[in-house]
Amino acid sequence: MINERISKKAICLWLFLQLFAFAKLFPQSETPTPFFIQFDCQIGENKPHRPVVENLTYPYRAVNLKFGWQTTGKTNWEVAYRFPAYGLGLNYSSFNTDVVGEPVSVYFFTNFPQITTRFFRLDFEVDLGISHGINPYDEVLNPYNFSTGSSLNVLVGFYFEQSFHLSPQVDFFVSEGFSHYSNGALAYPNLGLNIPSLKFGIRYTAPSPTYIKPIGKPAFKHRFQLITYIGGGTKKLFGPTPSYNEVLISPSFFLQTGFKRRLGVGFELAYNEAFKGIYKKEHYTREKLLTYAVHVSHEFLIERFSILMQLGWYLSEPPSDKYYFERIGLGYYLTKHMRLVLNIKAHYIKAEYVEAGLCFDLNFN
Repeated sequence: MINERISKKAICLWLFLQLFAFAKLFPQSETPTPFFIQFDCQIGENKPHRPVVENLTYPYRAVNLKFGWQTTGKTNWEVAYRFPAYGLGLNYSSFNTDVVGEPVSVYFFTNFPQITTRFFRLDFEVDLGISHGINPYDEVLNPYNFSTGSSLNVLVGFYFEQSFHLSPQVDFFVSEGFSHYSNGALAYPNLGLNIPSLKFGIRYTAPSPTYIKPIGKPAFKHRFQLITYIGGGTKKLFGPTPSYNEVLISPSFFLQTGFKRRLGVGFELAYNEAFKGIYKKEHYTREKLLTYAVHVSHEFLIERFSILMQLGWYLSEPPSDKYYFERIGLGYYLTKHMRLVLNIKAHYIKAEYVEAGLCFDLNFN
């Protein structure tokens, strides 16, 4: 047990150093974007959402260290979002029990300002990253943690943050919100952990932000885009074996309405092996493993990043007891017309697949 804790602290130190290395990847212009360091303490409690995990009502304690950039309005998207902040965070947490463990997480975050005054700011924070260190379910060694079957999990968080300006460079803040740990059905079981929590801490920004206020609203010409998503995933169903795979192609027509968002409708064709595990038929042809669906999408655009929210409906027999699905994901533009994406596909908020793939953009001016 001592060796495990030393190992986790070593991982924390390594991730801490990687965050500094990440900061150096961004070239500095003549007028550098303000950089900030933020530290907070976090308290909460896991809230079981299924009878089988009612025993996991444990306190949650964590510390977060964040490195980020405060935009000042140098580009139109920064003005459109009212000067958001973004960066990387490191989380070290404990549930005060060996049943769940002490996970370490690295995550991307962005803060969307909602209210800004001279002395106060209200932000909506979105976190998305990976976590390692939850003690997984084991029938013999750890039978009491039926929430997850893997040590590696996805971390998703949504928070409202209130910042009080102590000086032009120092803020004290309080955040209330919700974090979720899940392996996205990459392992069995996959019920996840849901943690409402409170964070409070301090942030130092250097140099002091000087915001560039536009004279008028930035002009944007609406444009249509054909975006094709090619991806796949793997999952577990009712046991640690076997694995079931998904491969899909999904073309969509999007209308980009401004510098920060686009709206779309699309079609999805997927090869989904989950039918084999759900319905237990003896033989499946390839045609019977195909699903057809339509969907509506909304994407936030943040510099080279995109945040996807999607709702879809099956046109054929669904691989679940639900006829609809949800998808949320993060994308990063490798080139002007190609993105690397990581998505979570779910049925009624229960993860169906963790997907990885590429998106190809074709613009119609």
